[in-house]
Amino acid sequence: MKMISTKKNSLLKAIMFLAILAGTTNTIMADGTVTVKNVSNTNCHDDTRAESVMGHPTLKLTRFENGLLGELNNYRVNCAYGRINVMCQEEGQKLALSVDEGLGDVIASCMCSINIYFTLYDALEDEYQMMLGGKDLGTISFKEHSVVEIDLETLEQANEEGFDYPVNVQDFWSYEITNYITPGKDLSQSLEINDYGSQWFDCVYKNYSLPCEYTYLDVQAEFDKDSTLVISVLTDGIPEKSCNRAAHLFFNIVNILKESYHLRLNHTILTKDEDGQDKAYTVCLYEGDITLSSKNGYNVSIPITDNNDYRALITGLTPQSPSDTNSVQNYDLQGRRITDRTHKGVQIRDGRKVVVK
Repeated sequence: MKMISTKKNSLLKAIMFLAILAGTTNTIMADGTVTVKNVSNTNCHDDTRAESVMGHPTLKLTRFENGLLGELNNYRVNCAYGRINVMCQEEGQKLALSVDEGLGDVIASCMCSINIYFTLYDALEDEYQMMLGGKDLGTISFKEHSVVEIDLETLEQANEEGFDYPVNVQDFWSYEITNYITPGKDLSQSLEINDYGSQWFDCVYKNYSLPCEYTYLDVQAEFDKDSTLVISVLTDGIPEKSCNRAAHLFFNIVNILKESYHLRLNHTILTKDEDGQDKAYTVCLYEGDITLSSKNGYNVSIPITDNNDYRALITGLTPQSPSDTNSVQNYDLQGRRITDRTHKGVQIRDGRKVVVK
């Protein structure tokens, strides 16, 4: 009997030991499950809540020892969003994220973009099949890079260097003030630039001199080979003071990443040459350095001196620097070059009207 009892006790101990092992294994598996912590978010990036100025929404994941640091940049949410929560589900090498906007019973009729930050603990695989809100983002790999960034619109991927989005103008519109011009009204021109801290500028060109007749009006922006931010107003008409027409030009410049720039403001006239061929003539209205920072309230106002001598400058020749006196070229009011240094009268020099006596 003692022998049987001993066998029973041994069997019972073995069963208990296996149960302990099984429980320990389950505990390890639970600890190894991906968990989301440290969720935070910014407020809406802009007041206009226009889709085009929200920037490209991206998902950025950065490998660290215990998992992944996550960023959802320019993530579109309803304006009435509440407490943001990020949830994650891992199935082998499949990693699925979802975002709860915390919406209540009231849903606003507008969208805005925010940045969402979070940490994925125990997301330690070298590769994942990535999902976000049920959308397949493709396979991401940390075998060669510690950072993977995904453009949520194009599904393109970038690594530590990030994306290099081109600078461009969006949401351009003009407001003609011709009917509101009264004697003594200040029609001085200026370019006002406001930085809303979300990689875009909100710009207003005030009192732009409209051509007497035109069918095309647009604003473009780009960086040239010297990293100068070039803003160009394009029209197929020639502005003249006698027209007494003006407009405010409103536009946004997106994908701006720095605070300080060398800025050039151009006026480009689209017309035809003597042979009837399409040609563009450019006049520089302003060139200088600008800085947008908290020190000046995130905005600058640049006065524009525009003497409207476009008919004389439509030769398409670039004005020379005033300091380069040996290369300064003079033109008459018909745009013809003056080679006689003794020539007197009204001339165009360096893009400005001068009187030689």
